[in-house]
Amino acid sequence: MKPNLKGLRCLVMGGSGFIGSNLCRGLLASGAKVRAFSRNPPFAREWHSQVEWACGDFSNHEFVQRALKDIDVAFHLISSTIPATSNLNVSLDVSSNIISTLQMLEIAKTSGLRKVIYISSGGAIYGIPQRVPIHEDHPTNPICAYGIHKLAVEKYLHLFHYLWKLDYGVLRISNPYGIDQPFNRPQGVIASFLHKVVNNEPLEVWGDGTVVRDYVHINDVIDACQMLVGHQGPSRVFNIGTGQGHSLLDLIDIIKRLTDKPVAVEFRKSRPVDVPVNVLDIHRANSELNWHPTTEIADGMRQMFEQCILQRRPANESRLVSFTKSAI
Repeated sequence: MKPNLKGLRCLVMGGSGFIGSNLCRGLLASGAKVRAFSRNPPFAREWHSQVEWACGDFSNHEFVQRALKDIDVAFHLISSTIPATSNLNVSLDVSSNIISTLQMLEIAKTSGLRKVIYISSGGAIYGIPQRVPIHEDHPTNPICAYGIHKLAVEKYLHLFHYLWKLDYGVLRISNPYGIDQPFNRPQGVIASFLHKVVNNEPLEVWGDGTVVRDYVHINDVIDACQMLVGHQGPSRVFNIGTGQGHSLLDLIDIIKRLTDKPVAVEFRKSRPVDVPVNVLDIHRANSELNWHPTTEIADGMRQMFEQCILQRRPANESRLVSFTKSAI
C-alpha cells in the first residue's frame, strides 16, 4: 500500500529530470505539497501548475536556503555528472556535487528539515562486483568519479546524522526506465534503443552486448521513494532494483519481439567505466520498506514502445514552457 503523505511539504531537488518529474507527480498523487527546483525549466505537463517551481543553480547558497524554507522532507536527485564522463574532470565532479551538497546540508541542519532522501547509484557505487546479486554490505570500490561522489555524499549524510541528528535515507537505484525517459541522453539505454528502432536507426552497443544490468521501472522507483519517507527501521541504505539481470542482447531480443522486425546493431569498442555485470540484492527493501518491484521489463518496454509510436516527432522539437519563478 502506498503511503498517505497528505500535507507533507516536500522539496524535489532536480525536479525537472526523469526521476524528479515522476517523483513530483507521485508525491502530488499521495497528497504532498511539492516544491521543485532545477537548473532548467521543466517540460510541459498538466500537473505542473500544482508544483511550486524555481530554477537556479544548486551551488547558489541563497537559492538553496530559500528552497529549504518550511520543508519537511527534501529529495536530493541532483548530479552534474554521469558515470561515462565523470572521470574526464575529477575536480569538477567533486566541486559541483560534493561541495554543493555539503553547503545544502549545512543549511538543512538548522532549517527544521525532518529528513533528506538521497538518490544514489546502485551500479557505480559498488564498482566491479565480487559477488552477484550485490547486497548493500558489498565492498564499495567505484571505478568512476561519479560513483565516488555518490559514496562520499552517503558518508556525509551519515556524519550529519551522527553529529546533528539530521535524519536521512539513501536509495541506491539500479537502472531506471519508463515512459517519458529522454532518448537523447548518455544514460537510458532502453529509451535510446526504442527511439532508434522506431526511427529506423541502428542501435549502438558498446562492447559485445553481454554487459548485464538490473533495469527497474520508474513507477517502482517512485514507490520506494515514498515508502522511505516514514521509515524508522534499523537501515538507512537500500538497493532498489529487481534482483534480475538483462544483457544488452536481451534488450535487443525483447525489442525484436515488440516490433516483429529485424533490428540493425553496430558494435563499438567497450568502455572502461562499464562493469561486466550489476544485479542488486533487494531483500532489505522487501523486508524493511515492504517494497517490491511490480513491473516486468517486457511490459515496461512495451509501454515505452507504444509511446514512441504515438508521439513520434523530430528529436530537436522543443517542449519547454515558461514557468513563473517562485518567491521562495
